[in-house]
Amino acid sequence: MYESIESSVKNLQAAQQKLVDFLDIASIEALIILFEVMLGQTDEDWESLSDEQRQAIQSDVQSAKFSDLQVANRRQVLQFLLVGTIHQDGLQANYQVTPDAIGMWIAFIADTFTEGKEAVQLKDITLGTGNLLATTSQVLQSAGKAVHIQGFENDDTMLTVASGVAALLDESWQISLADSVATSMTADADIVIGDLPIGYYPQNIADNFATKVEEGLTFVHHLLIEQSIAALKPGGLAILTVPANLFESDQSKKLLSYIQTDEVYFQSLIQLPDKLFKDPKLGKVILVLQRSGDNAEQAKPVMLAKAPELTDGPENKKFVTELTAWMKANRLYTK
Repeated sequence: MYESIESSVKNLQAAQQKLVDFLDIASIEALIILFEVMLGQTDEDWESLSDEQRQAIQSDVQSAKFSDLQVANRRQVLQFLLVGTIHQDGLQANYQVTPDAIGMWIAFIADTFTEGKEAVQLKDITLGTGNLLATTSQVLQSAGKAVHIQGFENDDTMLTVASGVAALLDESWQISLADSVATSMTADADIVIGDLPIGYYPQNIADNFATKVEEGLTFVHHLLIEQSIAALKPGGLAILTVPANLFESDQSKKLLSYIQTDEVYFQSLIQLPDKLFKDPKLGKVILVLQRSGDNAEQAKPVMLAKAPELTDGPENKKFVTELTAWMKANRLYTK
């Protein structure tokens, strides 16, 4: 299995590099064209290549045997391509791919919460390249659930990449080029996920945001936390990655006041392994919030925990058992 994934990645990266060299373009642009080639599509850049150049690229794509892989392995291949592309182009932190060491915990919580549910409305309010959404969707589908998906992304390049990821994984996503802060959210999701960007929101903000500060710029991740709740149906769950120092900033009082309102239940904060982050200052945690209503209750106690290293099998098994028991004891699952 690993050999086939490695071979596929190697051949597709070779095809991508040829596109970079032949067209003198950035790696991310080459990746978008590569996705089109893999899907049997063409564009002006592809048509501008010579027959010899196109044949060389198509030979690499054919050697990758991507379509022969199981869908979970296809996602792994795409993840490696995305990580390599972002590294090669030196893209900013907010474009980074959500690693499986984070995505699998988010997917596990989403799957456990929707236990026994035949259909799930899943929404990603910060879609990015789509890897986190693909991870979560695949886990839910493997449990036999029909997953209906919406995604929002305000960067057209990232949206194009995510669209290609969805198509190559045979996923049907309803995705939109939109600013999730400025978008009026429909309260129809069972689960909202998001690897939230960190920084200040530069645009004007509607006065109805509880997390909006009176002076200066508001943290965008605070606003997106609020929007994630707005996108949930009563009793729905938001599973978000947020800065590890979320409650230590000068704006945290506003956020704490919001998540202590009758609209929201603060259910869990899960610290992620330190090794996941090169710079501890850029560390993130998983924040689990629930929208009130539909018999939802405040968890007692709130789960404050640290996820083990992904390579530590016994500790992972123990943590899964503890997390599942806590979720069921606090009715954080579908009856």
